[in-house]
Amino acid sequence: MRNFHELCAARYSLREFADQPVERDKVVQCLEAARLAPSASNGQPWRFVVFDDPMKKQQLCDQVFTGIHSYSRGFARAPVIVALLVKTGSVISRIGNALQDTRFQLIDAGIAGEHFVLQAQELGLGTCWIGWYNPGALVKFLNLKGKGYTPVCLIALGYPPDRPSSTIKPKHRRELNEIAGWNELPQTRAKAEPVPGADSEF
Repeated sequence: MRNFHELCAARYSLREFADQPVERDKVVQCLEAARLAPSASNGQPWRFVVFDDPMKKQQLCDQVFTGIHSYSRGFARAPVIVALLVKTGSVISRIGNALQDTRFQLIDAGIAGEHFVLQAQELGLGTCWIGWYNPGALVKFLNLKGKGYTPVCLIALGYPPDRPSSTIKPKHRRELNEIAGWNELPQTRAKAEPVPGADSEF
């Protein structure tokens, strides 16, 4: 079993998937990991909608990956697409958002989503966060209007295809001293923007 650091290092954005269904019990383990995530005032605002029925999943993809969002239509080949939503409107979240100018529910959803994808990595599955999709189409598809839910992102889930590990693109990350400082702001060097697709999400 890999330790946590090894999981973080090994996990990458998977955009090609093996033609192999994902066992539902493994999806449940990912959801359980997300369920255990911390949240502001224990509000647990996240909601996950799992599309593993091929027909239903394709219907979703046909709606959310069209027009300017067609770039993401390749994710329709993933065996599972997970919609991550937040339940909005709690008094605590509204007060926190107003006072701190921070959308705590999105932070909470990000924490839960990361629990999900790291658990998937431990189980031998691959994931990719999908931010380039039509959220309005997702709202319509799930009939969310007026129900207090806001889409956060989609997550593609499946088994990686068989291929040499040498074909996996390396992670391009800033050095530690560029992103963390001891008792002062780190001195970040000017650097070229990461190349899209080089282990980038969304």
